[in-house]
Amino acid sequence: MTSIIKLALVGACALSFAGCASVTSGTDQQISISTPGANGASCDLTSPDGTYKVHRTPGTVRVDKSKHDIAVLCKKDGYANGVATISSNFQALTLGNILIGGVIGIGIDAASGAMNEYPKNVSVSMRKETAPSAPISSSSSDSSVPTS
Repeated sequence: MTSIIKLALVGACALSFAGCASVTSGTDQQISISTPGANGASCDLTSPDGTYKVHRTPGTVRVDKSKHDIAVLCKKDGYANGVATISSNFQALTLGNILIGGVIGIGIDAASGAMNEYPKNVSVSMRKETAPSAPISSSSSDSSVPTS
């Protein structure tokens, strides 16, 4: 009889963790970065939780989920730097913890960052730099200048 109770408890625990976002969607995610019209840019992604790199756009990077936004800086020769912010959003899947996982499940998701998610695709605008205009040269030979 005690083995049936133990089995029931193990099953109940397994079901309670099944609602956790950390179990169902993980604590990291992939983000695709593009720079329309400026393919081949390199991008640095920075947040308090880490720094990530996309060596050539379009490209993807795997980031840890977090409540913090991610700052993006993209660079390419001949283009002005592109900047963007990737906002962290509350993942609705976490609401299932109220019913299934309770306070423990929500605590796990909050601590691991799993209750947050980022957009899957991010586009960073970059504009082509214009070459500075050449200075106007004044090569006039004015014969009215007196010579001594």
